[in-house]
Parts: sequence; C-alpha cells; structure tokens
Amino acid sequence: MEIDRQQEEEERLLNSYLGGDNTSFGPLYERYKVLFFYHVNKQLPYLPMEDKEDLAVDFLGRISGKLEKYDKEKSLFRTWMTNCILNHLSEYRNKKSTREKYITDYISKENKENEIYDISIVSDQNPLEKVSYLNIIKLIKGKLGDQDWKIFELHFLQGYNQLETGKKLGLREDTMWSRIKLIRKRLDGIQDL
Repeated sequence: MEIDRQQEEEERLLNSYLGGDNTSFGPLYERYKVLFFYHVNKQLPYLPMEDKEDLAVDFLGRISGKLEKYDKEKSLFRTWMTNCILNHLSEYRNKKSTREKYITDYISKENKENEIYDISIVSDQNPLEKVSYLNIIKLIKGKLGDQDWKIFELHFLQGYNQLETGKKLGLREDTMWSRIKLIRKRLDGIQDL
C-alpha cells in the first residue's frame, strides 16, 4: 500500500516536471539522493567526499534530461532510477583517468590500513600492477601468523638476511632458517603467486 502511494507521488512529481514545473525535480531527487550515495559509497568507497558530491551534481544534470525516457509500462520508477545511477557510476569508473585515480586512492588507503610496505618497487606507470602486488601481499599476510608475517616482512620485503632478521626479532639463526623454510612451504600453496 505504502509502495503504491510512493509510486503515485513519484509519478505526480515526474509528470509535473515534464510538464514544465522545474520545482518538482528537487523533491524527486531528494527521494533518490540516499540511494545515489548508497551506490556511490558501495562502488567507490575510497573516492573523496567532494568528488562524490561532484558526481551527484553531474548525475543531476544528466538525469534531468533523461526523465522523459522513463516508461512506467516497462518498470517502476525506482528500478529505472537505480539502473540510471548504476550506469552513471559505471561510466565514471570506466574513464581511464578516473580509474587510475581511484586505483591510486585505493592503494593509498589499503597501504595505511594494513601497514603494507613499500609498493614503490612496482612501476608507477601501471597502477594495476600496484593493485595486483597489494592483493598478493594481503593474501600472504592473511596466510601467516603474526611472528611469520614479521619474518616475511623483514626478510622478503625489506631485504634483511636471516641473521639480521633473527637479531631484530630476538631469534636464533637456526630458528630463522627453519621459520623461513616453513614460510616458503606455506606460501607454495598460494595459487596467485
């Protein structure tokens, strides 16, 4: 019952807007602003808020020119708007410059949250290589316990030899040798490496 009333109100606002009453668009958009930002936050979580707001303004401009294309015989207005939102976000993500900025923001946030070390060893020319590297490191970190992760981090990522790694962690050299061998064995099972 409530859904029918909501659909009727949306159709009234839509018809009013298409009839030339520009003030009808504001209430119509307000109803879908939460849905728009829900999808933006879900698909582009690392996008800064000012970019999300710019995206919303861009969407407003584009959708206001497309409202006459809505056909209530084919779908509910909410379904149509959701598809328009998803298409708009897809176009945004697929722009090359946007994609590279998004990937860079993603890497930066993941690096801070997971304390993953120097990814500058991966070419700055290809941000997709960085994401791949980051995902492999996250996968490795998930496979190892805290002690083994510290060993992996010092020995494999930072380049310390077994003796130096052992001294930093307070472990004997023979213990380091066996731990590194065990780490290598564990990581052999990772398909993505």
